Formats: sequence, C-alpha cells, structure tokens
Amino acid sequence: MSECVKELHFKTKNKRTQEEKSKGSELIQQKRKEDSRLVTGIFKNIEVPGGDLEFAYRAYDGEPIQIYHLDDGQKATIPLGVARHINNQTQVPIHDNILGPDGKRLTGTKIGSYRQRYQFLSTEYM
Repeated sequence: MSECVKELHFKTKNKRTQEEKSKGSELIQQKRKEDSRLVTGIFKNIEVPGGDLEFAYRAYDGEPIQIYHLDDGQKATIPLGVARHINNQTQVPIHDNILGPDGKRLTGTKIGSYRQRYQFLSTEYM
C-alpha cells in the first residue's frame, strides 16, 4: 500500500446485552417512580410577580402530555419531576457584551450569568 493511502478499520458497535437492557429499564422505572411522587409547595413567578405560568410537560416516552397552570404565590401539589423542572430548567442566560477599544461591541459575546424565571418552594420541609 502506498504512503498516501491509509486503511481505516471501524469497530462495530457493541450491542447491549439483555441484562444491560433490563438494568437500564429498572433504573428508568425507579426514576419514574421518584419523579411521580407528589410534593406540595408555593410557586413563585420571579420574572413577572403576580403572573401565572402555563406549560406542557412530559418527562418520559409513553406518558401523556400534562398541562400545568400555576399562579404566583399560590400553594400547589405537583409531581417532584415537574418541581425539579421548574427549579432547574427555567433559567435564561445574561450575556456580557465585550467592548473593544473603540467602544463598539465585539462580535463574540459570552454568558456572564443566569437569571431564574420561576421557582417552586417546597413547604414539606418547612
């Protein structure tokens, strides 16, 4: 074989064994059970105080899509997975504009921090 030609060998993807599949399925079932546990708390709309929030949510394949409506400052009972979603997935980035020596914004911006839009505060441990 000449020097300008290289031969590539691809490994075939290893398929998961039945044991690995069942273990993964068990872990998903455990997580599903944990996420479906109901928790009581107070919803806070940080972005628009006094406002409400309506959103559709489905965490796992095969589950129906649920629509949740929460009012600011009101007590609600929702699944733990939904409460975690509200607390962990409702942030928006705040960009730091980088200015050049001429005072104009450079093309590259960076995320300086995040701002939380909504919060679900549990009343079960208070």
